[in-house]
Amino acid sequence: MFSSLVFAVAQPSDTAFVYTRTASPSPIKSNTKNKLSTPSIGHFAQVRLVQGASPTIGRNGLPLFGKKKKKDTNLGKSGQIQVKLLKHIAGTGSAGDVIMVAPAFFANKLQKTGSAVRISDDEVKKESEKEAQKDKEEKAAANDLKEKLDGLTLSLAKKAGPDGQLFGGINYKAILNELEKDFPKGCLDAKYIKISTIKDNDGKVLKHDIKAVGDYTATISLLKGISAEFEVVVTSD
Repeated sequence: MFSSLVFAVAQPSDTAFVYTRTASPSPIKSNTKNKLSTPSIGHFAQVRLVQGASPTIGRNGLPLFGKKKKKDTNLGKSGQIQVKLLKHIAGTGSAGDVIMVAPAFFANKLQKTGSAVRISDDEVKKESEKEAQKDKEEKAAANDLKEKLDGLTLSLAKKAGPDGQLFGGINYKAILNELEKDFPKGCLDAKYIKISTIKDNDGKVLKHDIKAVGDYTATISLLKGISAEFEVVVTSD
């Protein structure tokens, strides 16, 4: 009975060269010490590789090129898994953080309490791109507001006594509310937009509300690293 060995040599194209060696079933005498030997006949043959099929060895159909197991990008070298925190966890991280934790810690604490979810590298990349786009849009909006606010004069009239002292102060919130009337609705509603400082006519920062008529300079924070200055003129009503 014939037996065969098949060796495949992969090529860059969709073909391969297969070497087949077939042993003769009939042993013949060797010239060396009259021992029996089995001659073999081998040759290379060019074959076509079919996409989705693996070349095989011998009659048992063993795979010559086995498929590599897909790497779990959610699994760290130490066996930890990648998760995104949904809540602040003392000693672990804040909401939004992407961290590596032990599977048992995730299953027994984070997952049970709804404090985290597993997240893949692809999902992290997509969220980063989405966040970057959001930051870009917020920065553009903040710079647009800055151009409109710098040098603006806001006039406020309030009852005051003969000495110019107001009957009730004007706080930061009141100034922001008056400012919003001059801009489209919702334009200044973001939580990070706020009046940060107010200086009097001498450039001194007030540590309290405006309590007298006069000219003031207000600084408004529009975004981290972006702010604008405008004038606040308080007159007697």
